[in-house]
Amino acid sequence: MNTNMLLYQALAAVVTITVHEFVKAFISHSLGDPLPKRDKRVTPNPLKHIEPIGFIIMVALGFGWGKPVETASIYYKNKRNGTLLTYTIPSVVNLLLGIIMYALLIITSGTSRHLELFFLNAALFNIRHAFFNIVPVYPLDGAKVLSVLRDPNFVITMANRQMFYQLALVLFIVWGIVGRIIDPIAFSIFSFVGRILAGF
Repeated sequence: MNTNMLLYQALAAVVTITVHEFVKAFISHSLGDPLPKRDKRVTPNPLKHIEPIGFIIMVALGFGWGKPVETASIYYKNKRNGTLLTYTIPSVVNLLLGIIMYALLIITSGTSRHLELFFLNAALFNIRHAFFNIVPVYPLDGAKVLSVLRDPNFVITMANRQMFYQLALVLFIVWGIVGRIIDPIAFSIFSFVGRILAGF
């Protein structure tokens, strides 16, 4: 992999992670949670959201994570609904941003190689991140979503096994298993967007 491609992947990873974590912090703050503002996470500043290991893994392997936003659901008027909103909307935003980036890739095709490479990587990383975060393993959002959808005993059992699940998740990323599951979904979305734009 050449240096230029790593640069575009790094830029795409910064955008993907920053958008995801900023949206999460903003939503939780909007629901009455003071912790994101206290921790200075309600900001689009990438330096507040990048977690080194998750960032490096994303750049190198296509899947990673940001610095978890600390939230307190006790401040939500409805703990269950607030948690679901806080931990699902960021992935929806990543999905929509990925679609927009791919549309921009098609629209700007042939104008700039630099733009094309950035839009391609940003589109892929955002859509990957949207689906990857469904996985119920901390620090991914699926773990929080699962915590309000299942009974407390199940959640405790999951929490006690997090180290094992985290190791397994990293190995699945390295072995390409995660990519083989999520990438076909991403490329199907790209194909669908391409067909829609071709009709205009």
